[in-house]
Amino acid sequence: MLALVAVVVVVRVATVLAVSGGHPERAISHDSPGYVEPARSLLHDGDFDRSTGSSTPEFVRTPGYPAFVAAVYWPSGQSDRAVYVAQALLSGLTVALAVALGRRLTGSPSLGLLAGALTVLDPLQTTLPGTLGPEVLATTLVTAAAYAGVRFAQSDLAGRWGVAYGVALAAATYVRPTTFYFAAVPLLLVAWEVVRRRLTWVVAWRAGLAVLAPCVVLLGMWNVRNHREVGSWRFSAVEAVNLYWYRAAGVVAEREGISFDDAQLRLTSELQAELPHRGPRFDAAEYTSGLPPPAWEHRQGAYYGAAARRATTILRAEPSTASRQVAAGAYSQVVQSGWVTAWRYLTGHQPPTLLSAIGLVTVWAVEGLALVGVVGVVRRRVAGGLAYALCLGMVAYTVVAGAGPEADAGYRFRVPIWPLWSVGAVVGIGVLLQIVNQVDFLANRRDSQPH
Repeated sequence: MLALVAVVVVVRVATVLAVSGGHPERAISHDSPGYVEPARSLLHDGDFDRSTGSSTPEFVRTPGYPAFVAAVYWPSGQSDRAVYVAQALLSGLTVALAVALGRRLTGSPSLGLLAGALTVLDPLQTTLPGTLGPEVLATTLVTAAAYAGVRFAQSDLAGRWGVAYGVALAAATYVRPTTFYFAAVPLLLVAWEVVRRRLTWVVAWRAGLAVLAPCVVLLGMWNVRNHREVGSWRFSAVEAVNLYWYRAAGVVAEREGISFDDAQLRLTSELQAELPHRGPRFDAAEYTSGLPPPAWEHRQGAYYGAAARRATTILRAEPSTASRQVAAGAYSQVVQSGWVTAWRYLTGHQPPTLLSAIGLVTVWAVEGLALVGVVGVVRRRVAGGLAYALCLGMVAYTVVAGAGPEADAGYRFRVPIWPLWSVGAVVGIGVLLQIVNQVDFLANRRDSQPH
């Protein structure tokens, strides 16, 4: 494992340094300023505001990734290249976690190592460390949360691993708020174990509290901050942005037969007309991305609250259209390879057709093996099913939560769960090996076993 991680880190550090040295513009996306400016505000002003010297609280972005950037900026003189190197090093930790997770779920060191190798096959795992965005940090924390969840399940729901699981989930949510509601999934799975009479209610309550308490305390602190700063109990405004300017806009575009851009413009104009008249009216065309206009920068809670309410009304009125768009967004995440984005980062050009085809086949092969793993674990009634269910739950939740028109580039939303896909693939390989060789590779490992 150490050799694999060392090679991955060396290659990725060299890659990000080479590209950032010759083509620094490739590291910047349209989302990058939304993370970098709050990081600079943290560093210079000590406040999580939209930019240095601003008095506008940041509400769309959560503080996890900006805090990471600020921590790297501080000793490096605000060097973006230092951020890339730090992310490349962090991506090595993700590979190590994938190896450890694969080993615990299969009981095989060889299959665990293969899980790490499959994680490396996603080109975005190599190129995204060289960009200013939260995906690398999110991937590490999601994989760490999955590992803690597996240890929690395999230790007979020991409290210390439940707390570790909850803390890891909270940390991942501070980076990507998509997982804000995920804590409900392990609670439901534990309750299901009670229904199947594998757990008593006493054990279930103790386990659920161990996971939920860190989430409520750590995430609730940010809800309180937002209520104080912007007048909203939401963890992040990005939920309202995705609901209104993407999912509701997608419904309106299909219903009215207009373009998606025109639907976003219409919804922004309608939101402006509904809001109380405060200050100068704003040009709706400038705020179709979901950013608040100047007159509402200090009343963001009301602005995004109105957007969320309108979105809920639109989506409830067109449930079939909304459901189709969620299905299309989920499909988008599982049928793209990410090679187009990765190759553009590396060369500035489109990838050769053959390379794109190989990338697609690789993605589909990993996902297909993961599906074999799921079916095999269910049908063969593999011991320790809760551990597998927690990993599968994270994958399914992330795909659905990121589905919709905002998932056009679905591979980007899939990046944080690619290591879990890879682990699922080696579980599938383990199932196939069981069938062919009748060897028990899917062992129910316990904390008492040697690591």
